[in-house]
Formats: sequence, C-alpha cells, structure tokens
Amino acid sequence: MTLSKFGDTIPKGQSSWRLLSSNFIVTAPDGFCVDGASLKDTSKASFVLMADCAALSSKNRKVDQSRSVLLTVTISAPLESAGSVTPRALEQFFGTEQGRTVLSRDSDAATVSATMEKVGNDTLILHIYDSAPTNIEGLAQEDWRAFTVINNRLVTLSAAPFEGVTARNSNAKTLVIQLTHLLQVENLAQ
Repeated sequence: MTLSKFGDTIPKGQSSWRLLSSNFIVTAPDGFCVDGASLKDTSKASFVLMADCAALSSKNRKVDQSRSVLLTVTISAPLESAGSVTPRALEQFFGTEQGRTVLSRDSDAATVSATMEKVGNDTLILHIYDSAPTNIEGLAQEDWRAFTVINNRLVTLSAAPFEGVTARNSNAKTLVIQLTHLLQVENLAQ
C-alpha cells in the first residue's frame, strides 16, 4: 500500500497517510476518509479530520448513518516528560475546573460535564457533554475523546456525532477506541 504524505494530493477515498513532522501513520476506520483540506502538519502539532468517504466525495451520495460522525486526530510536539502524562494524571486534571475549561468549546467549565474511563494501561476515554454552541452546524453537543501517549507525543482523538444519529453514543465510542488502537498498532513499533 502506498501512503500519502502531507502535502501530497490526497486521492478521494485515501484512508492511510504519513505525517511528515511526526512520521506518524494515520489510518482511518473502514468507510472513513481524510478531509485533505483540513490537514495541518507542523513541528508544534498535527491535525487530521476524517469523515464518511461518501460525505467527503459528493453531496449527492447517501451517507451511512453509522458513520455520521466526525473523527479527529491531534498529535502534539514531543513531550518533555511523557512519563508524567498518564491516564490517571489526565483523569485528575480533567476532573478539575481548569480541566473542564480546557474541554469546553467556549472555555467555560460550567458548560461541560464528562465521564471518564481508562482503557488498558495507556488510554483515557472521556464522554463529554458541552452545552456551549458547536463550531460546526449539526454536530451533537456530546462527543467522545481519547487521550494516549504514542512515541513520546500526546495523541488526542475525538468522535463527534451529528444530531439525531441513532445510537450515536455507542458508535462514536467504538470509533474513537478503534482509531486509538489503529494509531497505537501502526506507530508504537516505529
């Protein structure tokens, strides 16, 4: 399989690519493709947005309701002290007012509530409800986020469903866990 690199023209339907700044390989879950216009890859951070391939390729194609979710991956610059960024430390931070402020779309801790769970020894999953207005029309006010450290970088993943999607919570959670696993498998051995 040939991987696209950031800056290359990303063919429609491309689901795997390599980010130059971090050398990370990012593979979208089945049925999802990268939104090439949203890619950011700098020495400070990388950002990738994924959506249903049909939604990205044509407005006239029917979108699979189970994939009516926006997925994002954000990869930090190398951490000075990656060992201190553990699921337990993140859980403690996000349990504070300052942590909820960071999670809020409008930097207001009062708009956010979150439940947290650890997956394995290295990942924290948050189910977040934020009553602040969404940045993208039609997105639900809740999302799932995963936080993990891979190759000395903090990786944040999100799955944000659209309003009215049937069983959006369980599907979004499954997708964020699947995406986390894909990133770990493809990048931990580098």
